[in-house]
Amino acid sequence: MFVKAILIILLQVTGFFAQDLDSNGLSLADKVLAIERLLLTPGTIIFPVTPCNLTLNGPPPEISGAQTAAQWVRTVFHDFITANISAGTGGLDASVGFEADRDENLGLVFSTMARPRQSFINETIMGFNLFSTLEVSTADFIALGLAVSLLSCDPNKRMIKLRAGRIDATKAGPEGVPRAEDSVAKSNATFIKAGFTTKEMIQSIACGHTIGGIHRRNHPEIVLDDEVTGGGPDFDGADTFDSTPFVYENKNVEEYLSAKGKAGGPLVTSKNTTFRSDFRIFNSDLNKTIIAMSTPQTFLDTCFAVFEKMMDTVPRGMKLSEPITPRRWILRESHLDLSRSGVVQYSGNITTYSRGGPPVPNQAIYYYSTEGNGNTGYPLLSGPKVIQDNIVNHVISDPFGDIAYYSFSDSIHTPTVKSINIQDINKKDSYTENINLNIFVVPSQTYRDNTDPNRPKFVIRAALLTTLSSPTTKLNGIFYWAAAQQLSKAPKYTQIKFQLTSFKTSGLYTIFQGLVAQPGESAPGGGGLSVDVLLGTTQRSVKTNLGSFNIPFIGTCSKADMKLCGV
Repeated sequence: MFVKAILIILLQVTGFFAQDLDSNGLSLADKVLAIERLLLTPGTIIFPVTPCNLTLNGPPPEISGAQTAAQWVRTVFHDFITANISAGTGGLDASVGFEADRDENLGLVFSTMARPRQSFINETIMGFNLFSTLEVSTADFIALGLAVSLLSCDPNKRMIKLRAGRIDATKAGPEGVPRAEDSVAKSNATFIKAGFTTKEMIQSIACGHTIGGIHRRNHPEIVLDDEVTGGGPDFDGADTFDSTPFVYENKNVEEYLSAKGKAGGPLVTSKNTTFRSDFRIFNSDLNKTIIAMSTPQTFLDTCFAVFEKMMDTVPRGMKLSEPITPRRWILRESHLDLSRSGVVQYSGNITTYSRGGPPVPNQAIYYYSTEGNGNTGYPLLSGPKVIQDNIVNHVISDPFGDIAYYSFSDSIHTPTVKSINIQDINKKDSYTENINLNIFVVPSQTYRDNTDPNRPKFVIRAALLTTLSSPTTKLNGIFYWAAAQQLSKAPKYTQIKFQLTSFKTSGLYTIFQGLVAQPGESAPGGGGLSVDVLLGTTQRSVKTNLGSFNIPFIGTCSKADMKLCGV
């Protein structure tokens, strides 16, 4: 199945209002908000794992034995397990992207019905790249992939304690992923090095082996021809871990303890006893740990705890956010613009959801704060609610209940506005986002040249309050793009700096313009394009996502001199 559409969101983040900015000018709050927006935008990150038995861009699992959700769960383990807690290195840092060809990361999957097939790690990362933006690192996507896999496969749709803020590794980490032929002592030493106890090792293996299975093509020494789903020489086929491989539940533990059904799966029952690693690990404490987690609730509680510990194992000094819920009310997108007559327009979409709360209201309530604790009028009402389609890949997907969007578009006539405040149904402030009216990109006067879609060119126009400008003022722009990198399919977000010079005046603003082009190929699967502009070290605009292809906020223009676009 092929992804038919990707929703490109015009993200706005908080510029110099934010604290503790990283090298790309992003705060931890910006990264949290970007993940919340993905979770609350149907058709993005949850699409490839809905329903739980889906194989992204491949044949159905009954033919291939493949399952995207199981691959995403497996990727977390393969990335995290080579951590060295004592040294403060490794963990969930996307170094696995540089390690896809190692024997310990063996696993070929269908990327299409035709060869060549991809490594499961490469396939996973390219799936994430479809939704990639500057704000979400590949390491955060790996954690997010686990979270949405559980949302899709767990009948209770429980949200794991997902955090943001991981920074991607720039090279491969050490080898050491446990193998099916390893002794218990060797596997245990690897887990202890990564900060896990023997008990947590047993729990981790059980928790990771309740969806998915072992593929015949990858491990013919474990899975024989008569033990697979799917058949024929051109198909992978797999022996599943339990009899319900598309439901995240305790069935694998039940069947292991009762010796019924799949009896624990191929790593317990393989005819080649050398590869019965799950049996050796489960039985290493005479099944005490497995028995203790055998009921449905204790299984889920145990598994969520060990998965959260895996996700939170990161290199020393890396700061992660608080757990992401997501919040009841957020801005799905927002953007400043400037009309031809010089009036500031602020538009966007407010988002809420119903799960665990009241039904979504017919309209959203909001107001604008100004300097000195004032406001521009209270309350303001959005447009009517639009309930988002919850049918994903022909099944209902509603982990957050009803998701509603509310559009708004306002003219702002005073530069003293400092934030938008969204209220809940009890008219209490629920969400605040800062607005920087001093400097911002003007989308309606920004243009893209798609003559070479792999290396698009842009004329970027930005507005600066004329009171902050002088005849010699120039602005500095930073263009961010998802560059392809050697040895990993993950994008390496790269900066291109350029200059903007005075173009014209409009209302209270001076418009500046500058040219910038993407200099190379994007990472496979795509990736976001963003821009922001700065006035020295005192003013920085919010970031504007220019998208991977045309979006309605910016125009297209193929003039040889792009500075003539829109003139």
